[in-house]
Amino acid sequence: MIVVEKLTKQFKGQVVLNGIDLEVKEGEVVAIIGPSGSGKTTLLRCLNFLEEPTSGRIKVGDIEVDTGKPLNQQQGLVRRLRQHVGFVFQ
Repeated sequence: MIVVEKLTKQFKGQVVLNGIDLEVKEGEVVAIIGPSGSGKTTLLRCLNFLEEPTSGRIKVGDIEVDTGKPLNQQQGLVRRLRQHVGFVFQ
């Protein structure tokens, strides 16, 4: 299961993701669609911490990363999370 709570991402003060909540249950297939520039790729990059979220919580299975805490103190969790998340660049 993937749970995202109140995920935000800003680039130089510009809000790209604003309080995203998302839950994907095991076995579900989800498509993220929207116009160019709407934050789809940023959301996916934040899920795998290829991009550092500004705030929020991401949980994959039993691994939870709270971006309110410094990520350098959670590198072990991020590493474990990445072992369960795949990302295909297109």
